[in-house]
Amino acid sequence: MPPRTLKVTIAYDGSAYAGWQRQANAQSIQAVIEDEIAVIVGAHNPLVAAGRTDSGVHAAAQVASITIDHPIPCDELLRALNARLKAGDIRIRSIEDTFDRFDARIYAKTKTYRYAIWNGPAPSPFLRHVMWHVPAALDLDGMAAAAKALVGEHDFAAFQGRGSDVKTTVRRLISVELREVDINTDQPVALPPLPTDPSRASGRLLRLEVTGTGFLRHMVRTIAGTLVDIGRGQMQVGDMAAIVASRDRARAGQTAPPHGLMLWTVTY
Repeated sequence: MPPRTLKVTIAYDGSAYAGWQRQANAQSIQAVIEDEIAVIVGAHNPLVAAGRTDSGVHAAAQVASITIDHPIPCDELLRALNARLKAGDIRIRSIEDTFDRFDARIYAKTKTYRYAIWNGPAPSPFLRHVMWHVPAALDLDGMAAAAKALVGEHDFAAFQGRGSDVKTTVRRLISVELREVDINTDQPVALPPLPTDPSRASGRLLRLEVTGTGFLRHMVRTIAGTLVDIGRGQMQVGDMAAIVASRDRARAGQTAPPHGLMLWTVTY
């Protein structure tokens, strides 16, 4: 049969990996999945992701494309691949046939990232690896107001990490929202209430959600770090627009740690 292009949707905990992209001296998400697919179909084929997540960054619905020359049905490949991913920190959510030459990166229209911040005493041990612990008090209203200055098409050079090689640093953000979410809803990792637990009284989970047509390296993490610096009072709410206009990385805030970041969705 002729070669087939597949669209693969993947969830992973990036804690143990050196990011998405295959590397010579470190384990990556791409390498693990590519190698297991090669065992199943008998040939090695490149897997192209919608976004190359960095070391320690997670994904709920990363999308990748791969072309194989094998008749295995998608549902059988899905079962076989998940059976081989024994560590449990990578799960293939779906596999479907798509059109010839589909490229998950080129055809992506938008990507949404979420950044989680635990603001308060020590976080739950079950969630510590997926959210940034910021114990200092934060001005959530001020942070949310500052985030509005990022919406639209801007030159985001001030939020770009080192080591980038891009033609332009202009990007368009469709929405940037920061809000408090309930961590104590009914879920397998929710902690039972204790009357003496200070985290239930004063801790809160904040979620930054950013949707855009494209992103620079470390861009969302630098946005998160800058908003936290504003929330701490180290910068003013009105500084955000000036930081964007400056195009100067030194004017922006800290780069938030990778483990709070998750690639949430990709649209086509």
